[in-house]
Amino acid sequence: MPVARLTGGLPPPPLDLRRPDAFPLRTLSPSPYPVTTNSLQPAESSPAAPERPGRLALLRRAARGLRRRPRTACLVLAVLVVLGVAGGLYAFALLEWKAARLAVKEDRPEDAEKHLAVCLRVWPRSVPVHLLAARADRLRGDFDSAESHLNRCLKLDPAARDAVQLEFLLMRVQAGEVSEVEEPLLNCVENGHPESSLILETLAGAYMRNLRYAPALNVLNRWIQLEPDSALAHQYRGWLLDRAYDPQGALRDYRRAVELAPDLVPPRLRLAELYLQENEPAEAAPHLERLRRRHPDRADVMARLGQCRFLQGRTEEARELLEAAAERLPDDPLLLSTLAKLDVQEDRPRHAEKWLRHLLELDAADAEGQYILIQVLRLQGRREEADAAQARYRETQGLLKRVNVLLRDEVERRPSDPGPPSEAGRGLLRIGQDRLGLHWLHEALRRDPRHRPTHEALAEYYQKKDPAKAAFHRRQLATGSDSLAPP
Repeated sequence: MPVARLTGGLPPPPLDLRRPDAFPLRTLSPSPYPVTTNSLQPAESSPAAPERPGRLALLRRAARGLRRRPRTACLVLAVLVVLGVAGGLYAFALLEWKAARLAVKEDRPEDAEKHLAVCLRVWPRSVPVHLLAARADRLRGDFDSAESHLNRCLKLDPAARDAVQLEFLLMRVQAGEVSEVEEPLLNCVENGHPESSLILETLAGAYMRNLRYAPALNVLNRWIQLEPDSALAHQYRGWLLDRAYDPQGALRDYRRAVELAPDLVPPRLRLAELYLQENEPAEAAPHLERLRRRHPDRADVMARLGQCRFLQGRTEEARELLEAAAERLPDDPLLLSTLAKLDVQEDRPRHAEKWLRHLLELDAADAEGQYILIQVLRLQGRREEADAAQARYRETQGLLKRVNVLLRDEVERRPSDPGPPSEAGRGLLRIGQDRLGLHWLHEALRRDPRHRPTHEALAEYYQKKDPAKAAFHRRQLATGSDSLAPP
């Protein structure tokens, strides 16, 4: 995909995506015939003014005239209908535009796409509409459609180049090319770019996907400084603090996000999940019940409410909710682990094992799944299997703890050392986190193209998956080449 390159045009002028949402109304001018107390008295010296026809009389006269000219009447009626329809459509489009902007701001690109479909039909040549459509497509990961809208912007108005170029850069960030463009984007923020919040949001998302805790926290703090009332910024920081072993900080941010945007589902749902993790169903219940009333068809809300009912001891209601949700969320980890615990409680260890095996197929490092499996195997008298599962549990949790320490403390502290990212990548591969593991192994090679432990790990990983790449890394071990491009 061709991608625009950064030129001297940044930072661009402010991007105003707003359209006029009302027409100015003219005020009525004062009457040319002011009424005074004297005018209410009969004038003896002047003749009486002729009586003006009332509104009803005028309407009757107009109706008689239209009856005499039916063609004219039909034409007038048609014009009025067309004007009414056009005005109604325009007003509806303005409402859809407002809803689309809000949906993009709240990171709901699927909802934004529905609203933008109307806007694009009404304003097919509007640069702001195409720019917002490109942003929504980028958030959904549909880069081809986003590029099409951006190219359309350039054809409609070449002066929109700077705004379009910024979107191209953010698209590169979201596509994984963070290291190539993060420095100029951060410079834009430091120079007070009008889209600084958007830049920080996109960078934060990219850092969080790759568990780059330190830079993610830096940009999130900066974002909250710029927009202290941004619910999404607090939601993102809550997610990060939760994974950085700061549960109280995460709770504070999620609570703040819920205060700022009471109808936003993700922060309220995650806040309830944190309460459930802390075994506080009484705190989680009001949030889940509210979500259930407002979104009765959402399977994730059903699943968490079922988990809450299980912790409250309402097992029949819990099973009904959990099994209904499982039909639509067969791969939800919390749902699977709660169903397993419910089966264990009801003395059905074989059924519990079925849920747990599926959970561990999805994520072999799931701590709760591993721990419950040990119990289930012991309940069935399978002692040797239980001992082996316990050994795996201890190994996995030790690796996870070490990886978190590396990513949180050492990777960013030693930016030129390939050792920490290489060790983190190898640990992640061992616990089945392939995407993250490969990311950090390639980060190690970026720091040192000849790093032997990293080439060895990649050669072993690709041995069965991609023999050509495995051969490439073995050649690097043999020759010590600086080439970074596998075949």
